[in-house]
Amino acid sequence: MTTSFEERQEFDQPRDKVLRMFSDRGYFERKYAAVGGWDIQVLQHETDGRRFRIKCSYHRRPGGDVPAFARKFIGDSVLVTQEDVWNLDTATGRLEIDVRNLPMRIGADMRLVERPGGCANVLQWKLHCPMPLIGGKLEQALAEEMRERAVEDLQVSRRLLATY
Repeated sequence: MTTSFEERQEFDQPRDKVLRMFSDRGYFERKYAAVGGWDIQVLQHETDGRRFRIKCSYHRRPGGDVPAFARKFIGDSVLVTQEDVWNLDTATGRLEIDVRNLPMRIGADMRLVERPGGCANVLQWKLHCPMPLIGGKLEQALAEEMRERAVEDLQVSRRLLATY
């Protein structure tokens, strides 16, 4: 089974400014710290003017609403590794997330689209857990936590956007 959902991050700034933020190493370090991450490390980082790529890892606590069966996999703190890749010409990207000890593939295609008064980052999420019987439940639990955390992530990103 695969769980899919769409997320829209609305910004009241032009697409170019948001893309500048999304292609800045410092943005990721500050964002992860602001949402409760610790031991933040930039594992890889590259940009050539047309393509931006960054891979970071950090620890964080899982949300309080994580079901008991899911906590057996993730524990009291999780090590998250996330890689973001942006095509700066087309304002499209891809992100992949790995949560240590969680047997799941997590990723999203991203595109920054213009809208009146700003832009939106549209993310098409896919979560896949190949475990029989509980895979779908684990996908749903994580998708719900991701939706809840997206609210805080967007607030932090909007605050940080003011510095660009």
